[in-house]
Amino acid sequence: MMSTREKIIVGLMILAVMYGVYTVFLSDPQEKAALKDGGDKELVALNSFITKVADKTKNSHSKEQIYVLQKAKIDWTQDPLLQIQQKVSKEEEAASRPLVLDSKIIYTGFLQMGDKRLAILNGTEYEIGDILEPGDLIVRNIHPNHVVIGSAAVKNKKVIVPMEEID
Repeated sequence: MMSTREKIIVGLMILAVMYGVYTVFLSDPQEKAALKDGGDKELVALNSFITKVADKTKNSHSKEQIYVLQKAKIDWTQDPLLQIQQKVSKEEEAASRPLVLDSKIIYTGFLQMGDKRLAILNGTEYEIGDILEPGDLIVRNIHPNHVVIGSAAVKNKKVIVPMEEID
């Protein structure tokens, strides 16, 4: 069973096909007769209109067109496609740069005793909030399979160090 929507679409499609057949096969002889009767007069009128418009636009320019043509000849002082970047403070620039670790940090162990979690990083135990030895890094969070390390200066910068199994 076809839905009402499908029936409407099929009906419109049939009407479109019938109109196409009518215009291609049945209305063509009538148009030729119309051209013989008065179509030449309309064609002559259209050609004269086009000629008048072409003559007016060829010889005279409006004030706006003259202005645009004069400005187009002048050398540009600045590239219009050049994007000017705003000055950024050192803090914003530091916040936009990604956090890069100076040395390799290896996460090799996880200990949890009650609420206290410890991570073993490069052979040393750290808790959440401890500052790492090589630089300005702080332990933000400790999980059994990874440690989140961030910058002490910028809070939204962080690096996730996965657990490495040592054989």
